[in-house]
Amino acid sequence: MSDIILFFPKSEETDAVVLPASVLAVAAPLVKSNYRVKIIDQRTDKDWKKTLLKEISNSPLIFGVSALTGEQILNGLEVSKIVKNNSNIPIAWGGVHPSLLPQQTLQNQYIDFVVIGEGEETFLELIESLKSRKAIKDIEGLGYKQNNKIFINPVRNFVDLDKLPEFPYHLIDIEKYIAKKSFASGEPARDIAIYTSRGCPHRCGFCYNKDFNKRKWRGKSPEKVIEEIKKLVKDYQINSFEINDDEFFVDLERAKKICELIIKENLDIEIFTTCRVNYVDNMNDEYLRLLRRAGFRTLAFGVESGSERILDLIHKDITIEQVFNTIKRLKAAGINSKYYFMAGFPTETVEDLYKTTDLIQRMKQLDPQIRIPAWRVFTSYPGTDLYEISIREGWQPPKALEEWAEYNFDTVRMPWVDDKKKKIIKNVIFAINYLEMGGTMGKGLFFKLAKIFGKIIDWRWKKHLFLFIPEKYFVSILLKIKNKALDTG
Repeated sequence: MSDIILFFPKSEETDAVVLPASVLAVAAPLVKSNYRVKIIDQRTDKDWKKTLLKEISNSPLIFGVSALTGEQILNGLEVSKIVKNNSNIPIAWGGVHPSLLPQQTLQNQYIDFVVIGEGEETFLELIESLKSRKAIKDIEGLGYKQNNKIFINPVRNFVDLDKLPEFPYHLIDIEKYIAKKSFASGEPARDIAIYTSRGCPHRCGFCYNKDFNKRKWRGKSPEKVIEEIKKLVKDYQINSFEINDDEFFVDLERAKKICELIIKENLDIEIFTTCRVNYVDNMNDEYLRLLRRAGFRTLAFGVESGSERILDLIHKDITIEQVFNTIKRLKAAGINSKYYFMAGFPTETVEDLYKTTDLIQRMKQLDPQIRIPAWRVFTSYPGTDLYEISIREGWQPPKALEEWAEYNFDTVRMPWVDDKKKKIIKNVIFAINYLEMGGTMGKGLFFKLAKIFGKIIDWRWKKHLFLFIPEKYFVSILLKIKNKALDTG
């Protein structure tokens, strides 16, 4: 029997299931305070409804849901409705979206409390108050309903990350979150996501950090980070890590110390994490060699656009020259690099889109081995600078929590993205996988076809011919034939 149920809703379908860090973080101080906690992860529990109904039949103190903007909201509301219809258990929501729009979130009939910001201390205090029937009006970082009125308490200060208890991994089946391939190198491995810091000091106009973390970065000490890595290596034979911080390299000396401790402890691990191209300017060759020795095999960067005007609009605070410098220096250091782009920003023109495709082609020509995933499509999220700009450009934000469930990076929804831009964006997302494949080496029909198709895409890319790509239907047929051959073989 559990005192608290924490529910992690599923979002988009992906091959990798990332650790439910938000609910593990909230569960840690509860476990330390001797509460019995049950975590239900909708992504990994195929009988989650059965599990849920069994758990709520024991009348726990509270039911908690963690939600980001998008599909998690839809699934979180579904489960909250089930809880409300089958019990009198109070329901609390936490996570980025409820934190940024607590008033609107609490207007939903299935939600009683909102934990705003970091939830470790606020949620524990809420549970203590519910257990002892004490008033909740003085709990910092809490939103709640009383007599049909909504109340939002003052914000809570950030927690000291070094003082937080370790994640209670025993509450989950950790094997379900261990990938069998290194995210850093693509080689066979036991790979898992970890977090060594929170927040980001930068001001990107599309990012939630400005409101959620107030542009404050906080990092665990190098010693704390190594302690957590060693535990995962020892207890679960992890040898590959995704450091999913908002920004790992804010404190370069801290990152250097972590590398030195990894080497000192003889930890044979691989690491993937994100960085900024302007940070690489402050890393000398010796620093990059140290990263390589410590196991950093891939660094990922948000470039977002090839248009200087758009980079200024979104407050990216990087230059195109820094992008080229990063590619060259990481290649020389033997570190792989990955670059993310976005499309569909307010005021973005077709010319701006083509500046981005031009930049991508120049980058791939500089180093064909760099990875550039499909463009993400800009969607305006609460708590960002571009939110107000989007409204001025004709976008109408959702008026209820349910409407936010339809918003994600993969869907073009903004009024300034006309049919022509939609076609360009969708075709670039397809074609980017085949850019610079003209030099493909290998024998067999599929290698020859890839080489031919790569040359066609390179030509289209150079000429900005993205409005219609009939070849993609041919490629779709070929891939079906190849997959069928693999299945029957």
